[in-house]
Amino acid sequence: MSIPARLKAFGIARALDYLDRDPDANLPKLMEWLDRFAGDRLPSPYQELFHRAMTDPDNNWHRLIRSMYTDIDTRVLKKIFENFIIHGGLLEWPAKKQSGELSQDKAPWSVIIDPSFPCTMDCTGCGASIFGVRPSMEFDSLDAALEARKARGCHLFIFSAGNPLAPQEEIIALCNKHTDCVFAAFTPPNAITPSLCQDLLRVGNLFPAIQVDVDPLDAQRASDLLKTEKLPFGVACRCTADNAERVATEEYYDRITASGAKFCWFFTCPAYGGASAPSAEQLLDLHRRIQAFRKTKPLLTLDFWDGPSLSAVVPQGGLLK
Repeated sequence: MSIPARLKAFGIARALDYLDRDPDANLPKLMEWLDRFAGDRLPSPYQELFHRAMTDPDNNWHRLIRSMYTDIDTRVLKKIFENFIIHGGLLEWPAKKQSGELSQDKAPWSVIIDPSFPCTMDCTGCGASIFGVRPSMEFDSLDAALEARKARGCHLFIFSAGNPLAPQEEIIALCNKHTDCVFAAFTPPNAITPSLCQDLLRVGNLFPAIQVDVDPLDAQRASDLLKTEKLPFGVACRCTADNAERVATEEYYDRITASGAKFCWFFTCPAYGGASAPSAEQLLDLHRRIQAFRKTKPLLTLDFWDGPSLSAVVPQGGLLK
C-alpha cells in the first residue's frame, strides 16, 4: 500500500473507531469527513444520497448502515470498509461511471470466478460471459487470476459454481494473501460451518451469499450461525416462473432483513433460473418491485441484469422497456 493510501486507511480506521463509540450520535458527524475525503469526485446526486444516509434516521440506507455497527464484528467491518473505500475506490465509482471508465471495455469493478465460465448461453446483459474468469480452483491458478486483475484496478471477486467454498483451505489462503480485496461467494447453506465461521472472522474479507432456494431450512440454520458470529452475509435468490410472485415482496424483504442478511442478490438470468425462467411480464414486475424497495428497505438488493434497461433482454427475445 502506498503512503497516501496508508494515510487514508489510517483516517478511515480512526473514523470508524470514532463512529463505533456512539453510532447514533456520530454517524451524522462522519459526513463532514466524507465531504473532505470525497471532495468533488462525488457527483451532487450521490452527495445528496450519502447525506441522507448519514443524517436521516428514517432513511433506509441509514438504517442499513446503523445495523452493520450493531450486527457485524468491528474488525471485519473495518476490513470491508477499508477494502471497498481505499483499495476498491468505492467513492470514485460514480465519477468513473459518468466518464465511462466502468464501461464494458474497461477494467470491471468486479470479476466472477467460476470453473464453468465462460458461460455459453449468451444471455445479453449478463456479466458472466463478459467478465468471467475460468481458472482451476487450485491456489496458484486462482492467485495468478487475481494478480492479473488487481493490476487493472479490480478488488472485488465473486466465487460462483456449485460450492465454491469446498476447497476451503485454498480460498482462505487466497483471502489471507490478498488482504486488500473483498471476496464474496454464492454458497449452498450446508457449506456454512463453525469451522468456516472462524476462518471468516480471522481473514475478515470474505462473505457468503447463501443460496436460499437450495434448502430453506438449512439456509435458516446457516443464517443463524453467521448472525451469532457477527459475520456479514447475504442471500442469493433464484427467481423462476413458479416463485416470481412470492419473491421481492415486502414480506420476503422483511424476512430476509430479520435473518441478519445485509444484501440480497436476485437472479433472473435463465442460466441460473433453470427451465422455468420468468416470463417477460414477470421479469418486468420483478424489476419494478426491486427498484421500488431499494428506496424503502434497509437491504442492499442486486439484480443480475439490473433492468429493465437496454442491456436486459428477456429469454424469448425483445427488450424490456
